[in-house]
Amino acid sequence: GLLPPLLRGLVRTPARRADSTGGSLTQRLSGVAEEAVREKVVLDLVREQVAAVLGHASAATIAPERAFQELGFDSLAAVGLRNRLTQTTGMRLPVTLVFDHPTPAAVARLILAEIGGGSEEPLIDQELTKLEGMLAASANSEKQRVADRLRKLLADITEGGESTRALIEAATTVDQVFQLIDAEIGEG
Repeated sequence: GLLPPLLRGLVRTPARRADSTGGSLTQRLSGVAEEAVREKVVLDLVREQVAAVLGHASAATIAPERAFQELGFDSLAAVGLRNRLTQTTGMRLPVTLVFDHPTPAAVARLILAEIGGGSEEPLIDQELTKLEGMLAASANSEKQRVADRLRKLLADITEGGESTRALIEAATTVDQVFQLIDAEIGEG
């Protein structure tokens, strides 16, 4: 309250202390039977801790699917969040928590799975979630490069292997192009 309004946005507020009055997470979840409610409780806890690390007054400003990089996390904030979550959950969390699970929702899913109350995503889905988080903070040129690689990967894993588009681009005559199109969508 001592800073002029113009300068308040420039000064980072100190992180709030971890609230230890709420009991352990397992105690909080013990009375909750519904899976969706359990997920909400864990996500709310993660969002509260993210808000505290960033110095926000409320967890309402923390979007569950927004990447930590977009929220303004640096390595110090990442360590702070991991330490706060370790303290409030009683769990041993990896040092690379924020990098391996780049959104509050991903961290909440990990915690819930570790407790044994969540449905752990298959590994491939976890990796795709990481990729989504990384792309959210990437430049458009990087997104385009990755999109091109993903299209190629998709073409490689689909039935025909090589995509029709690539075959059309490689065709040397108009007749070959029409044959490829007919083969792809069927002759009418």
